[in-house]
Order: sequence, then C-alpha cells, then structure tokens
Amino acid sequence: MPDLDVPDIEPDVDPDRTVDNRGRGCANGIVRVQRALEDLPEGAVLEIHSTDRRAKTEYPKLAAETPHELLAVVERRRRVLRKQYTTYLEIHE
Repeated sequence: MPDLDVPDIEPDVDPDRTVDNRGRGCANGIVRVQRALEDLPEGAVLEIHSTDRRAKTEYPKLAAETPHELLAVVERRRRVLRKQYTTYLEIHE
C-alpha cells in the first residue's frame, strides 16, 4: 500500500463522539471504532484517542478502505516517553 498523506493539524471541528482507546492496541480498539462509525450519521465527526503508535497508519488505512474521510491524526507528547494520537474521521456512507 502506498504511503498515505496524513494531515497532522487538528481540524476546527466539534466531534460528535469520542472513542478512548488509550492503553489498547489498535487491533483491540478498532472494534470500538467500528461500532461508533456504524452509529453515527452522515457528516458526523468521530474523535479517537490512542496511545498505540500504529494509529498513524491503521486509522488512515481504515479511512482509505471506507467512504469515511480522514481529517487528521494529531500526535502529542503525554509524558517524556509516551505519546497520544488523536484521530478525526468524518462519517460518509
């Protein structure tokens, strides 16, 4: 799969729902994300918090394989050795 162009600037949106996957691997957290995607209407924004560095690749892949639009994956340092990733997806059917 080619490299995906992943925006890294927080979008100016108010999320309609937040899924907190901090402390979970992307594989475990993706089920929670998929449930939220199914429950949200067209145009809603899902915000996903994660501490798994794979968030920078897995959520963009999810967006590329679905009609949902990746708005951004923002990386922040939580502690000296720990980062948090916040992903924003806009829901499309």
